Amino acid sequence: MHLIPGRSGKPSVRRTETFTGDVWADPISGDDPVVNLVAFAPRARTYWHRHEGGQLIVATHGSGFVVREDGLGGPVLAGQSVWTPAGEVHWHGAGPDSLLTQTAYSFGPTEWLHEVSDEEYERAVGEASW
Repeated sequence: MHLIPGRSGKPSVRRTETFTGDVWADPISGDDPVVNLVAFAPRARTYWHRHEGGQLIVATHGSGFVVREDGLGGPVLAGQSVWTPAGEVHWHGAGPDSLLTQTAYSFGPTEWLHEVSDEEYERAVGEASW
């Protein structure tokens, strides 16, 4: 057994690079996988990115989106999980009227790409069927 101390009394980290909007992260583990508890304010989101070994996203509160490069994906609600396979380009973040908290398990290095445009975000919102 290995007790993972998490942030050990350190303040949450406000994420500004590679994120749009107000996003905070509490690292749980820096090993592979990298595990972070992430809180997104409404409309906040990651940039487009991919993970060498894939990523597991577990939504813990609120609602938001996980969308891949070809536009597939969509809404995610608290209690749901999403697996993005190795190398799949995607973004994730909060819905327009809700916070989203998630635990993200990232396998291998992350390659950050470009910002998700407002138009791309609005397209996901418009196509959502909750």
